[in-house]
Amino acid sequence: MSPEFIKLLERKIARGSVGPSTARRMGPKGTIAAARLYLDGYDLNRIKVRTEKTFQSKLEEATDELKKSLPNEARHWGSARKFFNIFLRDALYNRYTCEKYGLFGLEPWLEVPLDSHVAKGLLFEPEGKNLPGWKTVIGLTQDVSLAYQLVARDVATREKTERVHLDLLYWRGDQIANTALQGTRRKRSAPEL
Repeated sequence: MSPEFIKLLERKIARGSVGPSTARRMGPKGTIAAARLYLDGYDLNRIKVRTEKTFQSKLEEATDELKKSLPNEARHWGSARKFFNIFLRDALYNRYTCEKYGLFGLEPWLEVPLDSHVAKGLLFEPEGKNLPGWKTVIGLTQDVSLAYQLVARDVATREKTERVHLDLLYWRGDQIANTALQGTRRKRSAPEL
């Protein structure tokens, strides 16, 4: 693939990662455009690393940069982390960007993008019984995020997948995805938050 084609794909991924439903109630007008601008300019070569520790460091760096690029009223760690995690997940899901940047090797380290749907799903899992209650994406702290990510890792291990894919299981109660991922899991309904 030509560099121009890859750049067009990256721009599409950046724009698709942050839309009105993704950024709902996360900031004033201009929040989506600012997040997209940052993601569109992000060089995925920066995230190509060999260790999980280095990956975490790069993830924190990008989260901080993205947060600073947002309008003042939208500078929330949780929003920036969610936007960046969706961007990485979508780049992983695209065959061309995944191959070009070697993202397949990062798959075990990628976080599930956290939102109320994922939080509700994780809280209902046996592994999530000790999680702190969910508030909002914009109220998300690094410590609370880490607690949810650790539970997501345990659930993903049990489900024989990676945690980045768990939003397929929890996203808005999508019955098709739930049926596909749950296999023979018992039917259940998640509690209201």
